[in-house]
Amino acid sequence: MNENIKTSFVLPKSIYLELKRRALEEGRTVRELLIEAIVEYLAKSRRENTRRRLIELVTTPYPGAGPEDYREYEYEDIGR
Repeated sequence: MNENIKTSFVLPKSIYLELKRRALEEGRTVRELLIEAIVEYLAKSRRENTRRRLIELVTTPYPGAGPEDYREYEYEDIGR
């Protein structure tokens, strides 16, 4: 069952007007734009956490491994 929760918050007028303008241009509602923005933010946060964990895994020193091992697999640019 998909439940909805009603919430409210105060936006600066300039942001609301931009949202309203974009919603009209796209034929959507401000609500739809806000929900999409929140979903994208949450997904981005998960991707960044996953990337950070992967970088930590790849760059964590391993006994016997040296910098040449990272270069072999072209890991020197990780984190950029």
